[in-house]
Amino acid sequence: MASLKPNLSSARTRLMATYLSIIMALTLGFSTVLYQQSISEAQSNLIRQQSGLKDFLFFTQPEDIARINNEQLTMFRRNLLNRLVVLNVGMLVLGGGVSYVLSRRSLRPLEQTLDAQSRFTSDAAHELRTPLTAMKAEIEVALMSKTISDGDAREVLYSNLEEIGKLDTLTAALLRLARSGDSVDKSHWQDYRLTDVLESASIRLKEESSKRKISISLPKTKALIHGDPDQLIELFVPLLSNALKYSLEGTKITVTSKKSDNKIKVNIADQGIGITAVDLPHIFERFYRADQSRNKSKVNGYGLGLSLADSIAKNHNGKITVTSEYGKGSIFVVELPSA
Repeated sequence: MASLKPNLSSARTRLMATYLSIIMALTLGFSTVLYQQSISEAQSNLIRQQSGLKDFLFFTQPEDIARINNEQLTMFRRNLLNRLVVLNVGMLVLGGGVSYVLSRRSLRPLEQTLDAQSRFTSDAAHELRTPLTAMKAEIEVALMSKTISDGDAREVLYSNLEEIGKLDTLTAALLRLARSGDSVDKSHWQDYRLTDVLESASIRLKEESSKRKISISLPKTKALIHGDPDQLIELFVPLLSNALKYSLEGTKITVTSKKSDNKIKVNIADQGIGITAVDLPHIFERFYRADQSRNKSKVNGYGLGLSLADSIAKNHNGKITVTSEYGKGSIFVVELPSA
Protein backbone atom coordinates (compact mmCIF):
# COMPACT_ATOMS: atom_id res chain seq x y z
CA MET A 1 0.00 0.00 0.00
CA ALA A 2 2.84 2.36 0.78
CA SER A 3 4.15 1.95 -2.76
CA LEU A 4 0.71 2.81 -4.13
CA LYS A 5 0.59 6.17 -2.35
CA PRO A 6 3.26 7.85 -4.53
CA ASN A 7 1.60 6.37 -7.62
CA LEU A 8 -1.73 7.78 -6.52
CA SER A 9 -0.13 11.17 -5.90
CA SER A 10 1.46 11.04 -9.34
CA ALA A 11 -1.87 10.08 -10.88
CA ARG A 12 -3.52 13.01 -9.13
CA THR A 13 -0.87 15.35 -10.54
CA ARG A 14 -1.32 13.99 -14.06
CA LEU A 15 -5.08 14.21 -13.80
CA MET A 16 -4.82 17.77 -12.52
CA ALA A 17 -2.52 18.65 -15.45
CA THR A 18 -5.00 17.08 -17.87
CA TYR A 19 -7.92 19.07 -16.45
CA LEU A 20 -5.87 22.25 -16.53
CA SER A 21 -4.76 21.58 -20.12
CA ILE A 22 -8.36 21.17 -21.21
CA ILE A 23 -9.43 24.36 -19.45
CA MET A 24 -6.55 26.37 -20.88
CA ALA A 25 -7.03 24.93 -24.37
CA LEU A 26 -10.67 26.03 -24.31
CA THR A 27 -9.75 29.43 -22.88
CA LEU A 28 -6.97 30.07 -25.41
CA GLY A 29 -9.18 28.90 -28.26
CA PHE A 30 -11.97 31.22 -27.15
CA SER A 31 -9.49 34.11 -26.74
CA THR A 32 -8.04 33.54 -30.23
CA VAL A 33 -11.46 33.51 -31.87
CA LEU A 34 -12.56 36.56 -29.87
CA TYR A 35 -9.36 38.43 -30.77
CA GLN A 36 -9.64 37.70 -34.49
CA GLN A 37 -13.32 38.55 -34.72
CA SER A 38 -12.91 41.74 -32.66
CA ILE A 39 -10.01 42.97 -34.82
CA SER A 40 -11.89 42.10 -38.01
CA GLU A 41 -14.98 43.95 -36.81
CA ALA A 42 -12.89 46.94 -35.72
CA GLN A 43 -11.20 47.10 -39.14
CA SER A 44 -14.59 46.98 -40.86
CA ASN A 45 -15.92 49.79 -38.67
CA LEU A 46 -12.84 51.96 -39.35
CA ILE A 47 -13.18 51.40 -43.09
CA ARG A 48 -16.83 52.50 -42.97
CA GLN A 49 -15.83 55.43 -40.76
CA GLN A 50 -13.07 56.43 -43.22
CA SER A 51 -15.54 56.39 -46.13
CA GLY A 52 -17.95 58.63 -44.23
CA LEU A 53 -15.23 61.10 -43.25
CA LYS A 54 -14.19 61.58 -46.89
CA ASP A 55 -17.65 62.99 -47.66
CA PHE A 56 -17.72 65.48 -44.77
CA LEU A 57 -14.07 66.48 -44.10
CA PHE A 58 -13.05 68.31 -47.31
CA PHE A 59 -9.82 69.69 -45.91
CA THR A 60 -8.53 66.38 -44.41
CA GLN A 61 -6.14 64.36 -46.48
CA PRO A 62 -6.98 60.65 -46.96
CA GLU A 63 -3.57 59.62 -45.69
CA ASP A 64 -4.23 61.51 -42.43
CA ILE A 65 -7.50 59.68 -41.96
CA ALA A 66 -5.78 56.36 -42.67
CA ARG A 67 -3.04 57.18 -40.16
CA ILE A 68 -5.57 58.03 -37.45
CA ASN A 69 -7.47 54.83 -38.15
CA ASN A 70 -4.27 52.80 -37.93
CA GLU A 71 -3.42 54.42 -34.60
CA GLN A 72 -6.90 53.67 -33.28
CA LEU A 73 -6.68 50.09 -34.52
CA THR A 74 -3.25 49.62 -32.93
CA MET A 75 -4.50 51.00 -29.61
CA PHE A 76 -7.61 48.82 -29.78
CA ARG A 77 -5.50 45.76 -30.57
CA ARG A 78 -3.12 46.49 -27.68
CA ASN A 79 -5.94 47.01 -25.17
CA LEU A 80 -7.75 43.91 -26.33
CA LEU A 81 -4.58 41.83 -26.14
CA ASN A 82 -3.82 43.07 -22.63
CA ARG A 83 -7.31 42.19 -21.48
CA LEU A 84 -7.10 38.74 -23.01
CA VAL A 85 -3.73 38.14 -21.35
CA VAL A 86 -5.22 39.12 -17.99
CA LEU A 87 -8.20 36.87 -18.70
CA ASN A 88 -5.99 33.88 -19.55
CA VAL A 89 -3.74 34.40 -16.52
CA GLY A 90 -6.84 34.56 -14.34
CA MET A 91 -8.18 31.41 -15.95
CA LEU A 92 -4.82 29.71 -15.39
CA VAL A 93 -4.99 30.45 -11.67
CA LEU A 94 -8.70 29.64 -11.39
CA GLY A 95 -8.32 26.58 -13.60
CA GLY A 96 -5.46 25.34 -11.45
CA GLY A 97 -7.67 25.50 -8.37
CA VAL A 98 -10.60 23.86 -10.13
CA SER A 99 -8.33 21.15 -11.57
CA TYR A 100 -6.91 20.42 -8.13
CA VAL A 101 -10.38 20.04 -6.62
CA LEU A 102 -11.63 17.91 -9.52
CA SER A 103 -8.58 15.64 -9.47
CA ARG A 104 -8.91 15.02 -5.72
CA ARG A 105 -12.64 14.39 -6.06
CA SER A 106 -12.17 12.05 -9.00
CA LEU A 107 -9.53 9.94 -7.24
CA ARG A 108 -11.11 9.99 -3.79
CA PRO A 109 -13.16 6.79 -4.35
CA LEU A 110 -10.02 5.01 -5.56
CA GLU A 111 -8.04 6.26 -2.59
CA GLN A 112 -10.77 5.16 -0.18
CA THR A 113 -10.87 1.75 -1.86
CA LEU A 114 -7.11 1.35 -1.55
CA ASP A 115 -7.20 2.41 2.11
CA ALA A 116 -10.02 -0.05 2.81
CA GLN A 117 -8.14 -2.79 0.99
CA SER A 118 -5.02 -2.05 3.01
CA ARG A 119 -6.92 -2.16 6.31
CA PHE A 120 -8.72 -5.34 5.27
CA THR A 121 -5.47 -7.07 4.26
CA SER A 122 -3.77 -6.00 7.49
CA ASP A 123 -6.67 -7.16 9.67
CA ALA A 124 -7.03 -10.46 7.78
CA ALA A 125 -3.31 -11.13 8.13
CA HIS A 126 -3.53 -10.44 11.87
CA GLU A 127 -6.47 -12.80 12.33
CA LEU A 128 -4.80 -15.53 10.28
CA ARG A 129 -1.56 -15.14 12.20
CA THR A 130 -3.20 -15.61 15.61
CA PRO A 131 -4.19 -19.30 15.29
CA LEU A 132 -1.03 -20.08 13.31
CA THR A 133 1.10 -18.61 16.10
CA ALA A 134 -0.76 -20.67 18.70
CA MET A 135 -0.29 -23.87 16.69
CA LYS A 136 3.40 -23.15 16.13
CA ALA A 137 4.00 -22.50 19.83
CA GLU A 138 2.25 -25.70 20.92
CA ILE A 139 4.12 -27.83 18.37
CA GLU A 140 7.49 -26.29 19.33
CA VAL A 141 6.85 -26.97 23.01
CA ALA A 142 5.89 -30.56 22.23
CA LEU A 143 9.01 -31.08 20.10
CA MET A 144 11.26 -29.65 22.80
CA SER A 145 10.11 -32.36 25.17
CA LYS A 146 12.36 -35.44 24.94
CA THR A 147 9.55 -37.68 26.02
CA ILE A 148 5.90 -36.96 25.30
CA SER A 149 3.02 -39.16 26.35
CA ASP A 150 0.19 -40.19 24.09
CA GLY A 151 -2.14 -38.06 26.18
CA ASP A 152 -0.02 -34.93 25.76
CA ALA A 153 0.36 -35.58 22.04
CA ARG A 154 -3.38 -36.00 21.66
CA GLU A 155 -3.95 -32.79 23.60
CA VAL A 156 -1.66 -30.90 21.22
CA LEU A 157 -3.44 -32.43 18.23
CA TYR A 158 -6.86 -31.54 19.60
CA SER A 159 -5.71 -27.98 20.27
CA ASN A 160 -4.27 -27.69 16.76
CA LEU A 161 -7.49 -29.08 15.31
CA GLU A 162 -9.41 -26.40 17.17
CA GLU A 163 -7.16 -23.70 15.71
CA ILE A 164 -7.57 -25.21 12.24
CA GLY A 165 -11.34 -24.97 12.76
CA LYS A 166 -10.94 -21.28 13.52
CA LEU A 167 -8.93 -20.83 10.33
CA ASP A 168 -11.59 -22.67 8.35
CA THR A 169 -14.31 -20.47 9.82
CA LEU A 170 -12.35 -17.32 9.05
CA THR A 171 -11.51 -18.27 5.46
CA ALA A 172 -15.15 -19.25 4.81
CA ALA A 173 -16.32 -15.88 6.16
CA LEU A 174 -13.76 -14.06 4.02
CA LEU A 175 -14.90 -15.98 0.94
CA ARG A 176 -18.57 -15.16 1.57
CA LEU A 177 -17.68 -11.53 2.12
CA ALA A 178 -15.67 -11.38 -1.10
CA ARG A 179 -18.49 -12.98 -3.06
CA SER A 180 -21.02 -10.53 -1.63
CA GLY A 181 -19.00 -7.69 -3.17
CA ASP A 182 -19.04 -9.20 -6.66
CA SER A 183 -21.38 -8.00 -9.37
CA VAL A 184 -24.93 -9.02 -8.49
CA ASP A 185 -26.58 -11.63 -10.72
CA LYS A 186 -30.33 -11.07 -10.48
CA SER A 187 -31.30 -13.61 -13.14
CA HIS A 188 -32.35 -16.23 -10.55
CA TRP A 189 -33.96 -13.86 -8.04
CA GLN A 190 -37.50 -14.76 -7.02
CA ASP A 191 -40.16 -13.82 -4.50
CA TYR A 192 -39.81 -15.58 -1.14
CA ARG A 193 -41.80 -15.55 2.07
CA LEU A 194 -40.07 -13.55 4.75
CA THR A 195 -41.05 -16.13 7.37
CA ASP A 196 -39.32 -18.92 5.42
CA VAL A 197 -36.10 -16.91 5.21
CA LEU A 198 -36.18 -16.05 8.93
CA GLU A 199 -36.98 -19.63 9.94
CA SER A 200 -34.09 -20.98 7.84
CA ALA A 201 -31.75 -18.47 9.48
CA SER A 202 -32.94 -19.28 13.00
CA ILE A 203 -32.61 -23.06 12.44
CA ARG A 204 -28.87 -22.60 11.86
CA LEU A 205 -28.63 -21.07 15.32
CA LYS A 206 -30.97 -23.49 17.09
CA GLU A 207 -28.19 -25.36 18.87
CA GLU A 208 -26.57 -22.19 20.18
CA SER A 209 -29.88 -20.65 21.27
CA SER A 210 -30.91 -23.87 23.07
CA LYS A 211 -27.57 -24.13 24.82
CA ARG A 212 -27.89 -20.59 26.18
CA LYS A 213 -31.66 -20.88 26.79
CA ILE A 214 -32.40 -17.89 24.57
CA SER A 215 -35.67 -17.97 22.64
CA ILE A 216 -36.11 -16.39 19.20
CA SER A 217 -39.60 -15.09 18.46
CA LEU A 218 -40.31 -14.82 14.72
CA PRO A 219 -43.14 -12.81 13.12
CA LYS A 220 -46.19 -14.43 11.51
CA THR A 221 -46.45 -12.56 8.24
CA LYS A 222 -47.34 -13.28 4.62
CA ALA A 223 -44.99 -10.59 3.34
CA LEU A 224 -42.78 -11.45 0.38
CA ILE A 225 -39.27 -10.26 -0.37
CA HIS A 226 -37.46 -10.44 -3.68
CA GLY A 227 -33.90 -11.65 -4.03
CA ASP A 228 -31.45 -14.52 -3.71
CA PRO A 229 -32.72 -16.88 -0.97
CA ASP A 230 -29.27 -18.09 0.07
CA GLN A 231 -27.96 -14.55 0.42
CA LEU A 232 -31.09 -13.39 2.23
CA ILE A 233 -30.57 -16.17 4.77
CA GLU A 234 -26.89 -15.16 5.03
CA LEU A 235 -28.15 -11.64 5.71
CA PHE A 236 -30.20 -12.61 8.77
CA VAL A 237 -27.91 -15.29 10.21
CA PRO A 238 -25.20 -12.81 11.32
CA LEU A 239 -27.80 -10.45 12.78
CA LEU A 240 -29.46 -13.21 14.80
CA SER A 241 -26.07 -14.66 15.72
CA ASN A 242 -24.90 -11.25 16.88
CA ALA A 243 -28.02 -10.90 19.03
CA LEU A 244 -27.38 -14.34 20.54
CA LYS A 245 -23.72 -13.67 21.30
CA TYR A 246 -24.42 -10.49 23.22
CA SER A 247 -27.70 -11.49 24.88
CA LEU A 248 -27.85 -12.54 28.49
CA GLU A 249 -28.65 -16.19 29.15
CA GLY A 250 -32.36 -16.92 29.47
CA THR A 251 -33.49 -13.77 27.64
CA LYS A 252 -35.50 -13.39 24.46
CA ILE A 253 -34.79 -12.14 20.95
CA THR A 254 -37.85 -10.62 19.30
CA VAL A 255 -38.12 -10.36 15.52
CA THR A 256 -40.97 -8.26 14.14
CA SER A 257 -41.83 -7.04 10.65
CA LYS A 258 -43.82 -4.19 9.16
CA LYS A 259 -44.67 -3.39 5.55
CA SER A 260 -45.07 0.19 4.37
CA ASP A 261 -44.47 2.11 1.12
CA ASN A 262 -43.36 -0.97 -0.86
CA LYS A 263 -40.78 -1.73 1.80
CA ILE A 264 -40.48 -4.27 4.57
CA LYS A 265 -38.80 -3.41 7.85
CA VAL A 266 -37.58 -6.29 9.99
CA ASN A 267 -36.68 -5.43 13.58
CA ILE A 268 -34.36 -7.71 15.54
CA ALA A 269 -34.40 -6.70 19.20
CA ASP A 270 -32.33 -8.34 21.92
CA GLN A 271 -31.94 -7.88 25.67
CA GLY A 272 -28.17 -7.99 25.62
CA ILE A 273 -25.33 -5.81 26.74
CA GLY A 274 -25.93 -3.17 24.08
CA ILE A 275 -23.42 -1.16 22.09
CA THR A 276 -21.58 1.92 23.29
CA ALA A 277 -21.97 5.22 21.47
CA VAL A 278 -18.28 5.06 20.56
CA ASP A 279 -18.58 1.63 18.93
CA LEU A 280 -21.95 2.15 17.25
CA PRO A 281 -20.73 3.99 14.10
CA HIS A 282 -18.12 1.28 13.40
CA ILE A 283 -19.95 -2.00 13.92
CA PHE A 284 -20.36 -2.67 10.17
CA GLU A 285 -16.65 -2.25 9.52
CA ARG A 286 -14.75 -5.44 8.75
CA PHE A 287 -12.95 -6.95 11.76
CA TYR A 288 -14.08 -4.12 14.03
CA ARG A 289 -15.53 -6.45 16.66
CA ALA A 290 -12.48 -8.63 16.40
CA ASP A 291 -10.27 -5.67 17.18
CA GLN A 292 -12.35 -4.94 20.25
CA SER A 293 -12.38 -8.60 21.32
CA ARG A 294 -8.61 -8.71 21.57
CA ASN A 295 -8.87 -6.36 24.50
CA LYS A 296 -12.33 -6.48 25.99
CA SER A 297 -14.65 -9.21 24.77
CA LYS A 298 -14.56 -12.97 25.17
CA VAL A 299 -17.19 -13.51 22.48
CA ASN A 300 -15.96 -15.72 19.67
CA GLY A 301 -15.98 -14.33 16.15
CA TYR A 302 -14.04 -12.24 13.70
CA GLY A 303 -16.23 -9.18 13.21
CA LEU A 304 -17.13 -10.11 9.64
CA GLY A 305 -20.77 -11.07 10.09
CA LEU A 306 -22.29 -7.60 10.30
CA SER A 307 -20.13 -6.41 7.42
CA LEU A 308 -21.40 -9.34 5.34
CA ALA A 309 -25.03 -8.60 6.29
CA ASP A 310 -24.62 -4.94 5.39
CA SER A 311 -23.11 -5.83 2.01
CA ILE A 312 -25.94 -8.26 1.18
CA ALA A 313 -28.58 -5.71 2.20
CA LYS A 314 -27.07 -3.12 -0.11
CA ASN A 315 -26.94 -5.66 -2.96
CA HIS A 316 -30.68 -6.11 -2.49
CA ASN A 317 -31.30 -2.33 -2.55
CA GLY A 318 -31.83 -2.29 1.18
CA LYS A 319 -30.07 -1.05 4.28
CA ILE A 320 -29.43 -1.89 7.92
CA THR A 321 -29.68 0.59 10.76
CA VAL A 322 -29.22 0.06 14.47
CA THR A 323 -30.17 1.73 17.72
CA SER A 324 -28.76 0.63 21.03
CA GLU A 325 -28.62 1.55 24.68
CA TYR A 326 -25.57 0.25 26.45
CA GLY A 327 -26.55 -2.24 29.12
CA LYS A 328 -30.12 -2.67 27.86
CA GLY A 329 -29.91 -4.15 24.37
CA SER A 330 -29.92 -3.33 20.67
CA ILE A 331 -32.41 -3.16 17.82
CA PHE A 332 -31.20 -3.88 14.27
CA VAL A 333 -33.59 -2.74 11.53
CA VAL A 334 -33.33 -4.36 8.10
CA GLU A 335 -35.16 -2.46 5.38
CA LEU A 336 -35.74 -4.31 2.09
CA PRO A 337 -37.98 -3.70 -0.94
CA SER A 338 -41.15 -5.79 -0.76
CA ALA A 339 -42.13 -8.09 -3.60
